[in-house]
Amino acid sequence: MSREAWRDFICSDDHAGRHLSSIGRGVIGSTHSSIDLHALQAFLEKLSGANADISLLATVVDLLTGGYLQFLRNGFQRLLFALSNERVAREEIVGPALRGNPKWGATMLRRRVGTLSRVHYVTHTAHRSFDLPENQLLAWFVSDTAQRIKSVEKKVGFRNLHPDLQSISLACREALKHEYFADIQIPSRITHSLILSGQRQKRPEYREAAALARRSELLLMNDPAAWWYNVISLLAVNWLEPVNSDDLFELYILVLTIDVLAKELGFGDPLEYGLVSARRERIAHFATDELTIDLFFDQTPAAMLKIATAYGSIVSDYKELKGAERRPDIMLSIEKDGVSKLILIEVKKTSDDKYASDSVYKMFGYIHDFSSLSGRDVSGILMLPGIVTQPATRSADTKLHIASGNSRADFANVLEAAIRF
Repeated sequence: MSREAWRDFICSDDHAGRHLSSIGRGVIGSTHSSIDLHALQAFLEKLSGANADISLLATVVDLLTGGYLQFLRNGFQRLLFALSNERVAREEIVGPALRGNPKWGATMLRRRVGTLSRVHYVTHTAHRSFDLPENQLLAWFVSDTAQRIKSVEKKVGFRNLHPDLQSISLACREALKHEYFADIQIPSRITHSLILSGQRQKRPEYREAAALARRSELLLMNDPAAWWYNVISLLAVNWLEPVNSDDLFELYILVLTIDVLAKELGFGDPLEYGLVSARRERIAHFATDELTIDLFFDQTPAAMLKIATAYGSIVSDYKELKGAERRPDIMLSIEKDGVSKLILIEVKKTSDDKYASDSVYKMFGYIHDFSSLSGRDVSGILMLPGIVTQPATRSADTKLHIASGNSRADFANVLEAAIRF
């Protein structure tokens, strides 16, 4: 299967799997055909973080697909040195040199009462003012965009903030420090009249700023129904596409795993989803009358399941050793009648036979490491992109299975065998 085939499956219209892409650095804002709106709504309603998760996802998708960075780097920079302005008269004290339009009556009165020296004058001087509605629109847009990125940073951390979001944030901070912006009052909220003021300007940059401000406003509405409609409209076609093909293949296997569990293995749709972001926990939760399944993505069993590992024990015993707990690509934690089972799914996009064989050995290391001190039944599945010929017979106690991402049927069979108690 090609990258396009993985992408098409991830973006199938009958599920919202595309939104399980990482909210991190290795993605780009992208578009695809619309998700079925009922499927998208069901996904969003099942997010463990509720509206906070929905807002995070929508904000990042909007900022990376809306053209914000392009505007701030190009049109906005041109506009900074051509801002609309007007001449306003301002009363001030000047001297000893006289400038402006002197107010002799006020000058003589102040001199008589002793509040003005003989070498100073009260005058009206002309100044350029940038505090116009179209510039207030611009100031609101810059301030609001900076605040939105700050809210994302608080949730994912600066290290995980997308480079484009870092660039947008820097551009906004620099703009707010610009000398012309010092004179502009930043509105507390955007209004229809401010947007109209930008739309009516001759310069196209003002009209572009008005369009982006209007786009931002759609995700800030206090009306829950209107806000929900705008979020659905945004996320139906826009998503965060992994740049690297390895990451895209991992996302493909993640979405495939959830889909196979729901359909072929009969567990139904997950009861809960989680976003793939920093500080995440489980990505999907399944439950039947007999068992529960928690799916984790790129997380350590030590942290998520609080289990001790042989590797972690050795590293902690020797001060000369440094290392973090290992994290399989996908992990299924299954509970049934008080018995725990752990299935590790490692994803390798490779056609190199030796690398694939080395990955088999790595999987045995995972299986031993996570079972030796935890007391859990641990097995693994190695997923490869090419053809994998399944053996004619397989021992019932096999701990490692290998399957191809090209064969949904083979993957369903080995996953069912691994889950079986």
